Amino acid sequence: MVTHNMQQAVRVSDNTAFFLLGEVVEYNDTEKLFSIPSDKRTEDYITGRFG
Repeated sequence: MVTHNMQQAVRVSDNTAFFLLGEVVEYNDTEKLFSIPSDKRTEDYITGRFG
């Protein structure tokens, strides 16, 4: 599934990928990606700093 709705992604997925400009920035277990992202760009996006 592809979505821009972060709440939907957390609710229905086991794994999540974050793409930026056509590139995979981060791929991880959904809970880990949303709670402790390993890439600053992912953190910036999910916390609303850009996007």
